Amino acid sequence: MAGGRERTSVEVRLVTPDDASGLTSFFRALPEGDRSFFREDVTSADVVAKMTAGTEARSGNHRLVALVDDTVVGYAAVLARHGWSRHVGELRIATAPDFRQRGIGRLLAQRVVVEARHLGLEKLVVDVVAGQDRLFDMFTRLGFEQEGRLRAHVRSTTGETRDLLVLAHFVDKLSEDLASDRAGS
Repeated sequence: MAGGRERTSVEVRLVTPDDASGLTSFFRALPEGDRSFFREDVTSADVVAKMTAGTEARSGNHRLVALVDDTVVGYAAVLARHGWSRHVGELRIATAPDFRQRGIGRLLAQRVVVEARHLGLEKLVVDVVAGQDRLFDMFTRLGFEQEGRLRAHVRSTTGETRDLLVLAHFVDKLSEDLASDRAGS
């Protein structure tokens, strides 16, 4: 264990219908604050069944799972926007609390960039709540930059409001940066 981080063998792949049960369990085990970033009720088996039905790629969305010993420990999605922002993809990532700080989130973010290129997207955006420093740092190390700050935009279940940071990166530039990172390793 180098630097206090445990090495974990992880499989990352596109979601399949067979992932519905494991993904539902994963979402239900996430802290409520993590689930608040999803626009749909990811604790609903019906919602997850639709997410894993295999029709997503045709609608411009790609969803990935990270598995450790056949258990879902991470999830990522690139969701294509429509209309005048159809060249932009929204990024969502969640990692099981017990598997954080093992590079799984970064691995998922890297894979989502590949998926964004397959979808023909030019730009990725991700929302981060102000104060989530580790998440903010991970994305800025990947080259994302803050493009906006929405004041008091997020309200917790206790009524506390926080700012929402909008980070963005252009897909081709991010792909180049990730390729050079791998070549330098």
